[in-house]
Amino acid sequence: MNLYLKGQRLNEVLGELSLSKSRGEAAATLSAVVLTAAADTYFPGLTLALGDGVTLSDDSGTCFTGGVQEVRRTEETVSFTAYDRGIYLTRNELYGVFSGSGADIAAQVAARLGIPLGTVNAPAGFQTIVTSSGDTAYDILRRAVGEDREIAVEEGRLCIGAGTAAPAALQKERVLAVESVGSIGEMVNRAVVLKRGTTTPLAQAQDAVALTAYGQFQTARALSGDSAQAQASAALRGAAYTARLTVMGDLALRCGGAVALAAPEWGLEGNFSITGVEHRWKAGMFTTDLDLRRA
Repeated sequence: MNLYLKGQRLNEVLGELSLSKSRGEAAATLSAVVLTAAADTYFPGLTLALGDGVTLSDDSGTCFTGGVQEVRRTEETVSFTAYDRGIYLTRNELYGVFSGSGADIAAQVAARLGIPLGTVNAPAGFQTIVTSSGDTAYDILRRAVGEDREIAVEEGRLCIGAGTAAPAALQKERVLAVESVGSIGEMVNRAVVLKRGTTTPLAQAQDAVALTAYGQFQTARALSGDSAQAQASAALRGAAYTARLTVMGDLALRCGGAVALAAPEWGLEGNFSITGVEHRWKAGMFTTDLDLRRA
């Protein structure tokens, strides 16, 4: 792991560091503490200012590129926080009408911000979003693509949707701590879509296995979009399995990726999406915290 400020490596004076990203946030956040007493000896010319470029890399390549947005100084340390370009999604309020599919709206938002568009995995169907005061670019994108898709700026491009790479096998011996939850509290195993303003059903979908196992949990919704059947199918929700794991540090584990686990004794078996990640270096230890949801 190598941390650079304006191209100058900080490893020798680094007190602690964290790199985090969650599905609910547009930007990855890097926070670090630099030991200034050591810096005076090792780097007599070291300076740190708002806007400075920060890069974190390892043997696999660059893991973070961003800019310093906050600096705190004491007699012995300088602490700073940097964000990647995803910060522009939450710091820019957009106005007007955005319409089309999720991918169309993502392209419109990217064009407004001058950010190139990367891979977009977004729902089909036509929708119209009329913005109001205080609507950020991130708010618009989240409404357009739903809560379950990753939104991030990767290598300077706006990307939406889970990664296409196969889940990485996570061995139990790498797990240092685990908390897991299984719940049917948000289960929907039967969904009906109604003609807007009426009680006339247009389509329905159900999960027969879950109906037999748990009984019926039904939702009824007015038609929104082009396909009633697609809307009904999309409304189904199964049992939720989530977990919070601390594992041996691994920068290759990224928010939006996936891991495969075989730990039934922890209630965790199968493929899980990574919905949040925090890499931490402190006191010579490197660990990674993962928030998981069964894919």
